[in-house]
Amino acid sequence: MIGLSGALGTGLFLGSGSVIAYAGPATVISYMLAGTLALAVVWALAEMVTVHPVPGGHGTVAAAYLGRFGGFVARWNFALTMVTAVGAEVTATATYLRFWFPSLPIWLGTVLCSVVIGALNIFSVHLYGSSEYWFSMIKVVAILAFIVLGIAVVFGAVPGVEAIGITNLTEHGGFFPRGGVGVLAAACMAVFAFGGIENVSVGAAESEHPGRDVPRAASAMIWRLLIFYVGAVLVVLMLQPWTTTAASNGTVEESPFVAALALSGVRGASHVMNAVLIVAALSAANGCLYSSSRMIHALAVDREAPRFAGRTAANGSPRGAVLLAMVGMVVAAVLSLVSPGQAFMWLYGMATLGILVTWTIIMLTHLAFRRKRAAAGLPPAAHRLLWSPVTEIVCLVAVVAIFIAQLWLMPIVWYAGIPYILTLSLAYCVLRRVRQLPPPRDLLTEERAGRAEERAGRGEYVHK
Repeated sequence: MIGLSGALGTGLFLGSGSVIAYAGPATVISYMLAGTLALAVVWALAEMVTVHPVPGGHGTVAAAYLGRFGGFVARWNFALTMVTAVGAEVTATATYLRFWFPSLPIWLGTVLCSVVIGALNIFSVHLYGSSEYWFSMIKVVAILAFIVLGIAVVFGAVPGVEAIGITNLTEHGGFFPRGGVGVLAAACMAVFAFGGIENVSVGAAESEHPGRDVPRAASAMIWRLLIFYVGAVLVVLMLQPWTTTAASNGTVEESPFVAALALSGVRGASHVMNAVLIVAALSAANGCLYSSSRMIHALAVDREAPRFAGRTAANGSPRGAVLLAMVGMVVAAVLSLVSPGQAFMWLYGMATLGILVTWTIIMLTHLAFRRKRAAAGLPPAAHRLLWSPVTEIVCLVAVVAIFIAQLWLMPIVWYAGIPYILTLSLAYCVLRRVRQLPPPRDLLTEERAGRAEERAGRGEYVHK
């Protein structure tokens, strides 16, 4: 549910119209392409964190296999990406609240939502897990209900509603109104919708059975995400002309999901959808705050973040790291006062850049993971990424191509991206000079020692 929560957010419920504008009905292919790339990343993650269920998730694994600089960039980039995302999500929640309370200032709504999400993360891991489970469940039920109702409307199963049919998939320019270029452009934009699936790796160290739970979550996400995204977008495209969906300006009333509920006879469709949107945004903010705080905690343990963030409460919650991660909420509240429109462009641009950097580091780490474990004579993991190393290389080429395409699709990724990466590199150089950093964890040695203890416990001879 944590993994699904990261990928099922406002990008699907409200932002799918902007992606459809690039490819029309062929957007379903774009989501399949972006989803395939995302699922390759999450499967590589599952393989690594199953073998090494350590605090910090893929960031700690990156430090072990790519060196301290790789780990520093991996963890700080992921933490900052999630901090940015949590700020954007609480601001979005405040915007949705204005649908019911028009006089509510956005900054006040942002503060209220921040307090709720912060409390869920500070008090206990169990409270976070329980709340996130039910948040995700509401989103999953909403999507399934939408798909069922939409199909019923399309084929005339709703009493009193004439069957729409599938003609909207072929009219208004055909299935490929923008051609192959439009499909690829939409796939580049759809990548943002899948950002957050990495959250499944961060919780491995706090899972009771990571070797069982993480691979199970990864495999389940493969078909669930395809059903939810491809199925939901396909229903949207059948219900109304893609030109109408693309023209929506991002308001609750013009969400394609509201249109489906309205056609199926649901009264107060916009109010139902607004409630789902609020839950979706709070869920995304909840997951982003959890992931960023755990990554900051791992950085603090390695002396790469303020020391107070490395302490944990009696219940195991890293409250200092949670408070530090909540800086994103403070920034969001300030930006909502100063320039909300321009601020959101920067927030989403930076989040997209962070996703691309995270996926690049994950695939580079997986290549080193496979190579070094084979050289050390360790057995392969139980759950392996298929067709390695070809899969990693294809994914890396795709990420580079998406980054280049953003120069035309979302230029802010380039304007902010290059200075951002240079700043991270400079920060590492300064930190290395002013503070003596401990070496990264030797996960290979730890794994060999663990296997030796297991064999000794079974009474097997261990050659020293």
